[in-house]
Amino acid sequence: MTGLLPAPRTPLESPVASVGLDFVAFDVETANSRRGSICAIGAAVVRDGVVVSTHSWLTRPPAGLDHFDGINISVHGITPDMVADQPTFAERLDELLGLTGGLPLVAHNASFDIGALREACVAVDREWPTTDYACSLIMARRALDLISYRLPMVAAECGVDLAAHHEAGSDALACAEVVLEIARRRGADNLGDMLADLQVLTGRLEAAAWAGCRGTSTYTGPQLPDVAADADPEHPLYGQVMVFTGALSIRRQDAWDAVARCGAVVEK
Repeated sequence: MTGLLPAPRTPLESPVASVGLDFVAFDVETANSRRGSICAIGAAVVRDGVVVSTHSWLTRPPAGLDHFDGINISVHGITPDMVADQPTFAERLDELLGLTGGLPLVAHNASFDIGALREACVAVDREWPTTDYACSLIMARRALDLISYRLPMVAAECGVDLAAHHEAGSDALACAEVVLEIARRRGADNLGDMLADLQVLTGRLEAAAWAGCRGTSTYTGPQLPDVAADADPEHPLYGQVMVFTGALSIRRQDAWDAVARCGAVVEK
């Protein structure tokens, strides 16, 4: 493949991957507004629900996409001089794929990171790699109730230390730990089962086609509970209308259920 990005592909129908808690979380940083201008790649390898290795690599963006915009530098701090003697994107991609061993990839906002890999591969005249992938942003939207699902907010909710946001290795590690915390809360020891429980379909990338990771339209999220019939009329919340806003320290569904047991009417 050469030249400009190919026309949109017909999406594949990808089944939910049936694997244990084994995956490689990754993150990319870009030199400019083009997704393929990858200048850093981070990865965290998870096996049996444990992060077993972390990696953070600088890389030269593909030729033609290698100019650095000031706004990007201000975000991640990577400059042209820092990548001048680094391996090429193609070399770094081989290192990333060497870590996976067939494991699925996971990224926070995978549509961006997978899109970046696709565009960068086109720029270096290389076929897209074959891999299943999932998105921790979509998982978080299904499993958590937050005012924002940006990685810092999700990490904070999950008790994950995001050491340096927009440092690729740090973001990849935080992504991995977020997925593991969501799995813990859902009682899941299998990535495929957790995605099925959240009604999330895995993405699939192949040499000539791709399908995005996405949620099914049948997912309804938290359900407003009925007021408990045996609630104590003397309770301070009895008969009150309760609305919860902002981020909570517990699941919103649990908060709704708790006040409904006290006789309160819950509204969104």
